[in-house]
Amino acid sequence: MSAEWGELDERAWRLYSGAHRLLLRLAGQVPDELITRVRAMLARGELSYLPDTVTMAAVAGGVALTAEEVAVLREMLAALGADGDPAGTDAVAVAAGTPATDHVFSPDAARPARVPAGLDLTDGVPGEFADLEDELFDLTDHLAVDALSEHAGVVEVRRAWRAGPSGPRRVYLAEVDPGVPAWELALEAQDELLEMGEHDPQVEVYWTGDDLPSYHRSAHASAILLWRRPDPA
Repeated sequence: MSAEWGELDERAWRLYSGAHRLLLRLAGQVPDELITRVRAMLARGELSYLPDTVTMAAVAGGVALTAEEVAVLREMLAALGADGDPAGTDAVAVAAGTPATDHVFSPDAARPARVPAGLDLTDGVPGEFADLEDELFDLTDHLAVDALSEHAGVVEVRRAWRAGPSGPRRVYLAEVDPGVPAWELALEAQDELLEMGEHDPQVEVYWTGDDLPSYHRSAHASAILLWRRPDPA
């Protein structure tokens, strides 16, 4: 993971956190497979091809990056001792913000009309949904929560379902304290989900107080609360 950088100094933290926020912003705009793969590259410290992969994907998908994001990718290459800019940088569209996506999210894959957004399962499945207990919070959800909640810096974990042409997809949203290496937690949860057969798992880990893209705000608004950090005694 990023441990090969040692204890992250200010520059390394800026590069890792900047790249992580960039991948958050690209979620829903580029293929799921790409997001999953590049998040793994970042968390494992496999950075040599990361800037080129991101810029070429942005060009191929017609996705704009911000000037700050392009600067992070350039600085990452420079930090690795490489000359020049990431491949395709001159063809990358630059925009000031993140466009909205047309994704539709729901709290439940099969019964969105019955299951309310924001349903709180932290104390178990409420009685009125007892017949759905094994589906609302299944083994896949439990493993994702276990992978994330074992870390003291995790605040809460939610899960929404995203509609799509190949069927509904799980999208996990985990809020963490500032200073937590969010990219490493995303990889841990991804790996658990891959073990469960979840292809290209989507785990969105963000810091408390972050200004999230509309993709994540929409997912959060429709998600079920699976776990929340207990209040200190």
